[in-house]
This record gives sequence, C-alpha cells and structure tokens, in this order.
Amino acid sequence: MRMLRHFALLSLAVGLTVAACDDDDETGPDAEVYTATLLGGSETPPVTTTATGTGTFTVVGNDINYVITIANWPAGRTLTAAHIHNRPIRPDTAAGVLLGWPNGSLTTTGGSGTIAATDAQLTAIRAGGTYFNVHSSVNGGGEIRGNLVAQ
Repeated sequence: MRMLRHFALLSLAVGLTVAACDDDDETGPDAEVYTATLLGGSETPPVTTTATGTGTFTVVGNDINYVITIANWPAGRTLTAAHIHNRPIRPDTAAGVLLGWPNGSLTTTGGSGTIAATDAQLTAIRAGGTYFNVHSSVNGGGEIRGNLVAQ
C-alpha cells in the first residue's frame, strides 16, 4: 500500500512538471505592424515614375520582418538603395537615414526578410513620422517613398 501511495505521488509530481513545461502558448512580445504605400509623388521633391509599392514592417523584439512589393519599376533604372529615414523637420523635406537595407536585399519587384534594429531606431519609428524609400540610378534621392503608419 505504501509503495502504491509513493507511486501515485510520483505520478502526480511528473504530471505537474510536464504541465508546467507545456509551451503551446505564445508568451513572447506582441508584434507591432507598420505599413507604407510607396509612390513617386511622395518623394521630396516629387518624382515622375511608373513605380509603386507597398511595405509591411513587423517589429518583434529588435527584429523588423519586412515584406516589400514593388510594381511597374521603370526599365533602365537600377535599384540602388532602400532605407527607413528619420522624421523630417517638415513633411515636404528629406531626412537622414535611420536604418539602411543591405545591398541586394530588395529587387525591382521587392523582397522580404528580417533586419535588426537598435532600441534607439525603434524608438524613432514608434514616435511616428519616419518613412521608407527606395532609391534608383535615375532618382538618387528616391524613386518611391511612403510614411510608416502604425496599424
């Protein structure tokens, strides 16, 4: 009888331990989502281009998972760079680069991946007013641009 009682207590302890270790529930940080509509007319100064695009930026911890879609990229133009820029002093002005995309991470049709950000960069994005733009060989200041909007 005593052995049966020990076995029952041992079984209970193992069951409670397994239940406590169950990791089916996500307990990680909530994701923050920002979107941008990319247009030549949003550049400063506005540019004439057939290119348009969209961007979705999902922040989890210090990672930004991004999906950029670009349509109608003009023939003869090379995609040269892509960045998130700081909040400009005025909406009709350009601002400095806050976070650059690695060369080759986007093509003229877009791309997806993950980029690491610092706490200071994420603070600037959360404060609002930052924008994403894609630069080209013809429009070095930016081919298409869109403000990051929190969802």
